[in-house]
Amino acid sequence: MEGNTGRWSLSRLDVAGAFGDVGVLFPLAIALINLNRMNPTAVFLAAGLAYIFAGAYFRIPIPVQPLKAIAAIALALQLPPSTIASAGLLMGLTLLLIGITNLAPLLARLFTLPIVRGIQLGLGFLLAREGLRLVLGIRAGQGFWRGISVWVVLMGLGAAALLLLFRKSQRYPAALVLLGAGVILGLATHWRALPSLALGPLPVTFLHPDGTELRLAFFTLLVPQFALTFGNAIVATENTAQILYGPQARRVTTRALSLSIGLMNLAGGLFLAAPMCHGSGGVTAHYKFGARTSKSSYVIGAVCLLLALFGRSAVGLLGLIPMAILGVFLIYVGIQHALFLRDIVKKTSSLVIAAVVGLVALLTTNLTWGFLAGFFLQGLFLAFGKMRARRTGPPVRPL
Repeated sequence: MEGNTGRWSLSRLDVAGAFGDVGVLFPLAIALINLNRMNPTAVFLAAGLAYIFAGAYFRIPIPVQPLKAIAAIALALQLPPSTIASAGLLMGLTLLLIGITNLAPLLARLFTLPIVRGIQLGLGFLLAREGLRLVLGIRAGQGFWRGISVWVVLMGLGAAALLLLFRKSQRYPAALVLLGAGVILGLATHWRALPSLALGPLPVTFLHPDGTELRLAFFTLLVPQFALTFGNAIVATENTAQILYGPQARRVTTRALSLSIGLMNLAGGLFLAAPMCHGSGGVTAHYKFGARTSKSSYVIGAVCLLLALFGRSAVGLLGLIPMAILGVFLIYVGIQHALFLRDIVKKTSSLVIAAVVGLVALLTTNLTWGFLAGFFLQGLFLAFGKMRARRTGPPVRPL
């Protein structure tokens, strides 16, 4: 296996695969820090520790990324860090309860294979769309053809060419080539900002929630997020890990993922970190860029801990990576994630259910609505099948 020449040796692919999911983690983290005034030391400390502990337990690269629905709503409503952290605390308690009582496998039965494939397809669509926005230099909320930067588009096309050129290279992994090119471009265009970078973490404060804030967090943030988390970060993550890593992913179960996400949010919420989860798209991202062992989790975890030490300067450091480069990461991972649909393309009803889930998720920018649409359609197919079986009656046995 790659990277196992010595117990603590690192291969290029270990390092490259470690950065496979930065197109999701870094943009959301930067947005929450800049717009919602979240503490960058708390955000990256929680992410770094979660990556390291998840890698140590699951023994494969398991992604850590902000809860997407909570982040999107918090950004849109400009919610304060205490409300966002309260939602993480509530999510942690909910998933811990589900994991401890072993309800996760029971709830997972609602997520049949066509619905899981639809969630993966929808997430692939959403990742690719957001990646395209970054490549085109368009801010969230803008129309697709407003404010396009020609320079950013050319940068994105160059990054895509590099990705295709080095996609199968083990000597020069594509993720490292892309990040290296991005940092060089960032240094060339933002060199004046370098003197302002300073080492030193910001003080971490603790959450003191009140009833009003907990109610707001529950109804505004937790409710829209829960189905997405359970469907994508738990059920689809288990399925994706088993497909890509096989027996190596034996510890990746719905119960273990529920407990893992519950613990990271309970701990992170207490010191006002951003709510975090695992995610099936992140599993694909790490794998496709070369990650095969938990060493990749330790690498990206260590990078997050280093960013935590830089405090507010961490955003300036991450700003060296052009958003167009991160956009190419997202587009590639989105396409690869959508391709899990291949194993049901010959099953018409399953394909229709998955396609509806994916398209509704894309049109509403919400995987929860996609899941509900697929669940409803699946019920219709089952009811229609039973009605047809009653009309035709049991098969006549020959005498």
